[in-house]
Amino acid sequence: MDEFEVIQIIRDRVLGKKLGAEIIGDDVSFLKEKGNIVAKTDMLVSTTDMPPRMSLAQAAKKAVAMCVSDFAAKGVKPDSYLISLGIPKGCTKRDVFSIARGLKEASERWSVALIGGDTNLTKEFVIACTMFGFSDRIVRRKGAGTGELVVTNGYFGYTAAGLRILLGKATGTSEFERKAISSVLEPEPRLEDGLILSKYLTSSMDSSDGLAISLYTLAESNNVGIRLTKIPTNMDVKQFATRNGLRVEDLVFFGGEEYLVVGTMRKNDFMEAKRELKKVGGKLIAFGYTERGKGVFLGLEKSLSLPKKGWVYSF
Repeated sequence: MDEFEVIQIIRDRVLGKKLGAEIIGDDVSFLKEKGNIVAKTDMLVSTTDMPPRMSLAQAAKKAVAMCVSDFAAKGVKPDSYLISLGIPKGCTKRDVFSIARGLKEASERWSVALIGGDTNLTKEFVIACTMFGFSDRIVRRKGAGTGELVVTNGYFGYTAAGLRILLGKATGTSEFERKAISSVLEPEPRLEDGLILSKYLTSSMDSSDGLAISLYTLAESNNVGIRLTKIPTNMDVKQFATRNGLRVEDLVFFGGEEYLVVGTMRKNDFMEAKRELKKVGGKLIAFGYTERGKGVFLGLEKSLSLPKKGWVYSF
């Protein structure tokens, strides 16, 4: 099997929804839309981003999901994407079919078109996604003032728990294990939430590097402090932590790869935004507020300074 067969397999199974399959395989791809172009690129590497039990189909879908999550945090609907594949020797047609299946699922799930890419020989599987969209406005990391709510659209701690379960370092109830493992193997950024929230957010980013890092990034970008009034998680995560002798704070704040929106919003907008999210099956959680000063603190009276750490690579 050579690179032309790889391209043919993916072209036959993942069609560009807007431009048609003929564009995949040309020297360039093009977009006919007008307006401001929003772009994002992210890379999935098998040794660092594929935990045990993750299939190539799941990895391919995750590579697209990583970019979708950032578009959701910016309130921009993605239009199309490129995929660059690094393929190791020994890769089989079955492997390529699996990758194509994951890309097709991602294209259908988030209504984005695969319009081209590249292939190369590498020592391990590498799937790099570059995504494009169009928007006159994006929600930036900077834009918040003091006295605003800190919000998110989901609960934290499941991915950190799921990874521990997959590595055989912790156990939970069958229902919890299913939910936690799914959050790792099948990440589902809620693009619908981000598009709705963009009307209300004053600043935002995605949480894939970990909640603590995200909060510090927002605080520093806006020259404010952040005080957290509660830990944004569910009771089952707390029960899992107790069962395995873990700190729930570690699972929630330092795990990473939740692919949720974290941002700030004016208090007067919260209830309306919450109602709008509920219409599409989403949730909006307020778990802190911005204040004068620097840093991120957990609690009111006996506050704890949250460590600035998360999912960050060292080279």
